[in-house]
Amino acid sequence: MDSTQLGRAGEPALSLYGLVTSDGRLELFSPVADDDHVDLVAGLKGRLPVLGIQVKTTDGLDKGGLVEARASYARGQVREDPAFLYAVLLLGSVQIKALWLVPSPDFNRLAYHTTTAGREVLEFRASPDQDDDFSAFRVDPIRAGPALVTRIESAPASPPEWLRALAGQVLR
Repeated sequence: MDSTQLGRAGEPALSLYGLVTSDGRLELFSPVADDDHVDLVAGLKGRLPVLGIQVKTTDGLDKGGLVEARASYARGQVREDPAFLYAVLLLGSVQIKALWLVPSPDFNRLAYHTTTAGREVLEFRASPDQDDDFSAFRVDPIRAGPALVTRIESAPASPPEWLRALAGQVLR
C-alpha cells in the first residue's frame, strides 16, 4: 500500500479497536475532509466529541527498528492543544501491533522539528518495545478504548472552538 492508503487503513483500525475494547462506550467519527489535520473526533456514546485525533500509520520499522511518522504543517500552524492527540499506529495487515496516543503538546515537544519548503515537519521516532522519549505514551492496542475513554473523561467539559465546529460538521 502507498502512504495514503496506509493512513486511511489506520483510521478504521483505530476506530474498531476503540469501539470494541471500550465495550461500545467510545464513539469515533471521521470528518469529511481532514483539511485541519483531524482524522477522527472522539467522544463517549451519547455525548459530543471532545478529542480530535490525527492518525499516523506505518506498516514497518525503519533500519534502526523504530516506528517513524511525520506531521507537516504550514509554518506557524502546528496545533498545540491537549484536546488534539496524535495516534501513531504500527499496522500489520489488520492488526495494530503498536500504538501511541500522544497529546499534541507532548508530541510537539518530543518530536524532531525540521523546516522544508516553508513547512514545519514534526518527526516521530519510537521503539515499539523499548524505553524511549515516547514510551510513556505507548498503549497496548487491546487497551485503545479504555485509554481514549480515560482521556475523554479527563478532558475539559467544554471542548475548544475548533473542535466544537468540527464536531458539528461531523454530526450533521
